[in-house]
Amino acid sequence: MIETSSDRVSAAFRFAGALLCIVMALSLSSCNRHKGSNGKAGKGSAAMDSTLVIAMLGDADYLNPVIGATVTSSNIFGLIYPSLLQSEFDTTTGLMNYMALEKKLREVTPGQGKKTPQGALAKSWRLSDDHKTLTYILRHDALWDDGKPIISADFKFSYQLYGNPVIASARQQYLAELIGADKGRIDFDKAIETPNDTTLIFRFYKPVPEHLALFHTSLTPLPAHRWKDVKPEEFRHSPLNLDPLGAGPYKLKNWQQQQEIVLVSNRKSNLPKPGNIPAISFKVVPDYTVRLTQLQTRAVDVVENIKPEDFTALLKANHQLEIKTVGLRVYDYVGWANIDQEEYKKNGTFKPHPLFGSARVRLALTTAIDRQAIIDGYLKQYGVVCNNDISPSLKWAYNNRIIPHAFDPSKASALLKAEGWLPGPDGILQKNGKRFSFVLYTNAGNARRNYASVIIQQNLRAIGIDCKLDVQESNVFFENLQARKLDAWMAGWSIGLEIDPLDVWGSDLKKSRFNFAGYRNPRIDELCELAKQKMDPVGAKPYWIEYQEILHRDQPITFLYWIKETQGFSKRIENEDLNISGTFYNVDDWKLRPSANVAQ
Repeated sequence: MIETSSDRVSAAFRFAGALLCIVMALSLSSCNRHKGSNGKAGKGSAAMDSTLVIAMLGDADYLNPVIGATVTSSNIFGLIYPSLLQSEFDTTTGLMNYMALEKKLREVTPGQGKKTPQGALAKSWRLSDDHKTLTYILRHDALWDDGKPIISADFKFSYQLYGNPVIASARQQYLAELIGADKGRIDFDKAIETPNDTTLIFRFYKPVPEHLALFHTSLTPLPAHRWKDVKPEEFRHSPLNLDPLGAGPYKLKNWQQQQEIVLVSNRKSNLPKPGNIPAISFKVVPDYTVRLTQLQTRAVDVVENIKPEDFTALLKANHQLEIKTVGLRVYDYVGWANIDQEEYKKNGTFKPHPLFGSARVRLALTTAIDRQAIIDGYLKQYGVVCNNDISPSLKWAYNNRIIPHAFDPSKASALLKAEGWLPGPDGILQKNGKRFSFVLYTNAGNARRNYASVIIQQNLRAIGIDCKLDVQESNVFFENLQARKLDAWMAGWSIGLEIDPLDVWGSDLKKSRFNFAGYRNPRIDELCELAKQKMDPVGAKPYWIEYQEILHRDQPITFLYWIKETQGFSKRIENEDLNISGTFYNVDDWKLRPSANVAQ
């Protein structure tokens, strides 16, 4: 979930399945450090000319598309692994258009010279008339980096990994329409067939709209011959995770965890071609001020999420920088545990959270937070109040009739009073002897969230709520969030460009692995399923309209603001094309001007 223009390779495919990626601490990011093409720390113009350096907030969790769950991870393995399809985002409607290789090549204007090989593994596809069988024909010339062909069996093998409950991929929901899923266990022998190396057939237990069939069947594959002997219980800890075998425009050179990931151009790749820049260094720099200084001093080339108030000084300090903007695909939010997390983890039962279990209390918290003050004070014209997780950029489905909950401390107090929360001796609200006191967690290095959290703390204190703040290292924060160790947190999402939110809001928490709040509403489940039954996505709009109204009413989380991201770029970068797919969606096409041609 989370901008616009023509995406050559959609976040759904190139960047790991449009996975409602956990921006949480990352707000759409990557990371790096200066290295020359030989992998040594680069100094001087030669290294500068051959290495792109991207300063990132946090490290990847895994460089494996089956289990990687952060945006940093997806940005990186999107360059290492192949993708089945290509896609474009229609900015007029907010719909995705999908393309296989043959379709893409047919669209090249005649007479423009040799056709450049495209990145799609699929030459073509066909969806049966009953919308229950999708057949891909794959390229025969695509190879893994060890020279072995990429074949249909790699996809079947990989989907079994995605669906394995022991591995617990965050993308299990993508398999929800395959044969057997309705009975609780996918029958992979029937659901995915591979009659030969270049034919890949997916079978669904019910009719599936074409756009969702393509979206859900394009998860990134792993090489079966490399992973076939790894047991599911050893999968997450396998040393192969540190040595990915891919086929994309870049390959891993080295990974110093919590410091730097270095990719080098993959000279063997024809998916679509080797990356133009010899080396890309994703450098982990948690501190915003340090990232900004490194951009000013040319130690790094790209820094995401520059504060608007820093634009003038930054550009004045270095005339070879420019600010680029993309949006609206990322939003920040405050998460509230709707259920008692400990009770659920211990017994698997659902009990309302003692503080946040009531929708009326959560509405009170939202109305107590001055979201516009956060926007005015930090994001300025680059922020928009967020009502729910369907972006205004998805114009065909967005509900523009919803009026945002206004900042109204008096209303918040009245709602809390109606729920039995009354001032205690120290001024903090209490109910049945329990104080309304909690810790709001967020990740280190995100200046925007740090700013917002202070305002939120002040707003809540003004109505008698004791909100303490705690900042955790990004990977620790994400691990705690996924382990349901947090009751209140501030994070963010990067939305998928297809609307399929059961990963986030589905009532079955074992399948909906991003439903950290534990929100459960049968009507939300029903609306998502009804929308999937519409073969034309626009026909599902009434369901998405109601879906947004329910989230607006129930406030499972407090949606804060959509972000028009502001990225700092060195002018020595050429061919960058930022759009709703993300800052780095076409990074393999970027080029670096020689240092001699960059004015100092």
